[in-house]
Formats: sequence, C-alpha cells, structure tokens
Amino acid sequence: MTAQRADAVAGPSTGHSPRPPNLTAPDLSRLRGGEADELAAGEMVEDLRLAGADLSSADLSAISLLSCRLSEIFTDDTDLAAARLVDCRLERLSSTYLHSPRSTWRTVELTGSRIGAWELYDADVESVLIEDCRLGFANLAGTGLRDVLIRGTRIDELDLSGVEAQRVRFEDCRVGTLRLRGGSLSDVDLRGLEMRVVSGLGALAGATISGDQLAELAPLLATHLGLRVEDQDHGQKSITGSGRA
Repeated sequence: MTAQRADAVAGPSTGHSPRPPNLTAPDLSRLRGGEADELAAGEMVEDLRLAGADLSSADLSAISLLSCRLSEIFTDDTDLAAARLVDCRLERLSSTYLHSPRSTWRTVELTGSRIGAWELYDADVESVLIEDCRLGFANLAGTGLRDVLIRGTRIDELDLSGVEAQRVRFEDCRVGTLRLRGGSLSDVDLRGLEMRVVSGLGALAGATISGDQLAELAPLLATHLGLRVEDQDHGQKSITGSGRA
C-alpha cells in the first residue's frame, strides 16, 4: 500500500498531519573496547564497544547498558527481560529468539538486524530507530511507544495489541499480519507501511493512513462494520475480506 492519494485518518479527523517522531542520536562519545564477560544479569555496563560476540542463551536479565555499541552479535535465546538500554546502538544482531519483555529502550538505534521472534511486550520504548531489519514475529503487546521510527523493515507478524503509541512512523516497511486489540494511537503514521492482513481494525482509530490504504482496507472495513455492499447494475456483489477484522 503506497501513499499516492489524499490521506485518511482512521478515527475522528484532527485536521493536521501526524507529528513526526522526535529522535535523539545515542551519545557514544566515550566508547572503550571490552569483552563479553562484562555482560551479566543485573550488572550496569557503560561505554562498551563490543563486536563479533556470541551471547546466545546468556542470562542478561535486568542488565543496564548505557552508551554502548554492540555490532555483529549473536543473541539466540538471549534473556533481556527487564533490561535497560539507554543511548545504545545495536548493529547487525542475529537472533532466532530474543526475550526482552518489560525492558526499557531509550535513545536506541537497531539497524541491519535479523530476529526470528522478538518478545518486547509490556516494555517502555522511547526515541528508538529500527532500520533495515528483518523480523519474523514481533510481540509489542502492552508496550509504550513514544517517538519511534521504523524504516526499511520487513515484519512477518506484528502484534501491537494494547500499545500506548505516540509519534510513531513507518517508512518503506512491510508487515504480513498486523494485530491490534485495544490500546491508544496518537500521531501514528502508517502511510509507509504495506499491510497484507489487519486484525482488529477498530483499534486503528487515531492512526493516519493513505487513500490507497483505505481503498485496500475497504473489504475488511465492510466486514468489521457488518456492511453489505451491492452493485445495482450488475446484480448482488458482496465485498468480503481476505482476513478477519
């Protein structure tokens, strides 16, 4: 779905374009070399530059990473539950499963990474850039999202159920299935997101979509609202959706 027609707002019109995310680049001015054995559950690690490490199956729960740069790291089944990442850049992470519920991500850049399944539910995410990534399943249910930009990223399934989202934008992104239930969307710009299946259309209220997206969502909207659409000239022709609303 591309934005080529007039924009449409899912929900009451606010009369203005959505405000863009306000992003701040991580402060990485004092980086030092280090080793993977510095990283452990509950520790506070500052100014670490780490490249080429294998953190698979590591217990890093409740760790605090402050002003760190991690590059080309393997994080298969790594436990980052309740972790705190502030002023960090994560580049080219590789993970089949990343466990980080109830974590805090503030002023973080995640780029060029491949994650099969990412559990990021009930988390706090603010001033975060996700760019050029490939995600299989991303579970952000119940997460607070503020000032988030997702760019050039492909996601097979994205669960945004119950999120509290403010100033979130997608650019040149594609999602196979978008799941929404409850939550609140404010200044959420979906015009750069190609969506194949949307579950929970009612929870899109407050988001901005393009005219083309609105046309493509019409069958699902008709199903969601219980509408029966008929063509008087060519007989009865009901619009049905390809997925459930």
